[in-house]
Amino acid sequence: MSSPGRWAPSLQALPTEPSTLSDIAAMSAAVVVVYRLAADIEPNLRWLQKSVGSVLLIDNSEQGHGGLASLARELGIGHLHSANRGGLAGAYNRALTWLDQCNPQPGHVIFLDEDSDPTALAALLADPSTARALAAADTAAVAPAYRDRATGMRGRYIRLSRFTLAFDPREFTALRAVAFVINSMSVWRLQALREIGPFNECLAVDHVDTEYCLRARQLGLMLYVNGAHEFAHAIGERRKFRFLGMQVQAGGHSPQRRYMIARNTVWLARSWCWREPAFAALCVARLAYEAAGIVIAEDRAAAKL
Repeated sequence: MSSPGRWAPSLQALPTEPSTLSDIAAMSAAVVVVYRLAADIEPNLRWLQKSVGSVLLIDNSEQGHGGLASLARELGIGHLHSANRGGLAGAYNRALTWLDQCNPQPGHVIFLDEDSDPTALAALLADPSTARALAAADTAAVAPAYRDRATGMRGRYIRLSRFTLAFDPREFTALRAVAFVINSMSVWRLQALREIGPFNECLAVDHVDTEYCLRARQLGLMLYVNGAHEFAHAIGERRKFRFLGMQVQAGGHSPQRRYMIARNTVWLARSWCWREPAFAALCVARLAYEAAGIVIAEDRAAAKL
């Protein structure tokens, strides 16, 4: 049973295990990055084995989690110890190097966090609209919508041009072109990953996916969210609150993580302001929005500002 105030899918919405792999699923590799290992990861790994052609488990803790290597051997999946070198970006880069040595190589790569619910993945990959998008040479990635575990709110996606931006509604069921996707559960064409190049290890964790999506955009590559599919995901310890009459959510990160987020947000705004002025303005607005959330809805506000 979920704790009070936390969202959980209804029993009627729970998916059944995939019986056969779609063509895209069979050509896909799932990359699961583990850092804290706050829960038993084995059920998710077993589900992924039934959902995609191959699975790579990356232990990104500095010392290594005892038992992960033996679990990977037991399941017959790949395993790497990245030791948090370069943060999450470094783990992704080592995963791509490992996949480049595989024979046969996958056509698609799916990144997952350790807490992301993978049960929607098979249906996403079997969806004809997903298949059509991934078949296009100008597609970088297709992702399902995410719903925050703590607040039950769907992520809000953005459409971006150089000088303007617009927000999509939280709830939609079509395949929509968007400016950004979060990395967890995103399905990337391997060729697109090669074109874009390595993830930026200077960012380590926060906004690694944002910067990568900007680079995809500069190359004319498209990003899509398939709103017919969603997954449960946690970003910090979010809390809902009302601001200017709107229902929004505060991030709930620690003071140290807040500093990293703000630092990387400022770096992105400075680095991209001439190429993407609307995005730079969004970064400034985001900092103000996050500050409001800290003051209104979070504890230890003084340490986070």
